[in-house]
Amino acid sequence: MTPVSLNGNTPPATYVPAFLQNPGAQAGPVPASAEASGQAADNVQLSPAALREVALTGRVAANVEAGNLTSDQAQQLYGQISSIASQIAADRQANGGKLSPSDRQALQQSQDQLSGTIYSDAHNGATPPSDPHVTLASAREAIEAGRIALNESAGNLSGEQAQQLGSQLGTIQQQIAADEQANGGTLSKADAQAIDQLQNQFSQQIYQAAHGVTPGQAGGSPS
Repeated sequence: MTPVSLNGNTPPATYVPAFLQNPGAQAGPVPASAEASGQAADNVQLSPAALREVALTGRVAANVEAGNLTSDQAQQLYGQISSIASQIAADRQANGGKLSPSDRQALQQSQDQLSGTIYSDAHNGATPPSDPHVTLASAREAIEAGRIALNESAGNLSGEQAQQLGSQLGTIQQQIAADEQANGGTLSKADAQAIDQLQNQFSQQIYQAAHGVTPGQAGGSPS
């Protein structure tokens, strides 16, 4: 699985993932830098650090599902994600609620190193590519996988629900692969739009399942 690096100049935003909205739940690797908003993680402009936390979690979960990581490896990687999340929270608290430029740079380096570790662990120690090509569709796959894993860890999704959502995500991944193969290795503009629509619908499904609402039911914006 290609390392996902969601860098760039995305303006910071606040966001509370669904798993943080269950006070009694014991979440696994929690994106501590994500704070309060009301939309799906892959539908809003989050800070790069917050997006990478969710995406890294999704990559670990997806590689476990694919048999590329053992349970012990996954727990170690989740622990590293949690440590970075704790560092983000501490840095923000020490700087009036925001990450300083130097803190952002240090955290990005930590997350990039962890991204490489995930790749190496999942590829039998192989060195990560120096300039991985990551499409928007692939990046969203990782974020959606992370949302499923985090909501299941928090008790907002049952194992059966998480499995069903994971199966749907796998179907979208297969469609992306087929579309890319049919178009010389990249998504055409029309295919990219169709995949984006599928992923938007799937993002809503994750929200609805995690919040116990049905399509069309009133309940605010996704988170």
